[in-house]
Amino acid sequence: MPKIIFLSDTHLGFDYPLRPKKEKRRRGIDFFNNFDKALEYAQELQADLVIHGGDLFFRTLVPPTIIDMVYERIFNFAESGIPIVIVPGNHESSRLPVSLFMQHPLILYFSKPEVFQFRLKGIDFDMAGFPCVRKEVLSKFPDIAKEIAPKLRKESIKLLCMHQSIEGATCGPSDYTFRGGKDVILIQDLPEDYDLFLSGHIHRSQILYSACQTPIIYPGSIERTAFAEKDETKGFYEINISESQEISYEFIPLETRPMIDIFLDKNLYTAATLKEDILQQITNLPSDSILRFKLKNNAFIKLLNVRFLDGIISPTMNYQIAGLRSLTLKNKTQE
Repeated sequence: MPKIIFLSDTHLGFDYPLRPKKEKRRRGIDFFNNFDKALEYAQELQADLVIHGGDLFFRTLVPPTIIDMVYERIFNFAESGIPIVIVPGNHESSRLPVSLFMQHPLILYFSKPEVFQFRLKGIDFDMAGFPCVRKEVLSKFPDIAKEIAPKLRKESIKLLCMHQSIEGATCGPSDYTFRGGKDVILIQDLPEDYDLFLSGHIHRSQILYSACQTPIIYPGSIERTAFAEKDETKGFYEINISESQEISYEFIPLETRPMIDIFLDKNLYTAATLKEDILQQITNLPSDSILRFKLKNNAFIKLLNVRFLDGIISPTMNYQIAGLRSLTLKNKTQE
């Protein structure tokens, strides 16, 4: 029975400064750890194929050291004998950085709309895909699907992997739903001849269905990238194909650090009363918490400066301040 692991939106390199000015806990290692855990799971499962749905990296221009850290992991994984297929996402500007590590014969990635063919446990698989279309995928997708169609084998199991927003996908604390628009693929435009659609880009794990009830799997991101995702469970999917070619799938959760809002709701604060309020709220929290401070009266936001907070918050925690993004980025991401 062929087994496939599908993960996406790993955002490797996020909050991973190579020469930090302060010895503080960073979130970057969390992303690498969960990426490693997903690959380890695939090896322990003896998976037949791993698929990455895009946004392997956290941005387009990635330091060479980060590129090597990521690609060396992928290369070593491929050395175990399991092929891995990668769809470039929007964070890679639809193409992966060049590296000798990526020349391994079991590392495949889409540089154009194409089909990679596999025979897994006696079953033929056509792994179709294309790099992220960053503008006007609504009008471009039908032509992409037509370009791919002649390359599909008649008797194969057909998978289409992409990194796009699809009609009906939801995200965010308000459950925003993609209904349409020039950057959204419509359900009615998904071809009928596929057995499974796989997509990255949306960070919430969810299952949608095409017009002919073909499952559309979003594994979501492997880590919480923002407080908008603070209540979401993160992980990846294990996909199994039976001897009768029936497809089943299971979400495999990954451990993530808690994200907690700290509400500072008094109308008046001094430095002393602000410190007391914060300490009362964080004393019994998990030591690895990621905190977001919210002030009722933003007139006192200047009290929440880096020196003040670093003197209160444990270095095992991360923090940010609602309404003061520049301070947050300087203190915890760009150092």
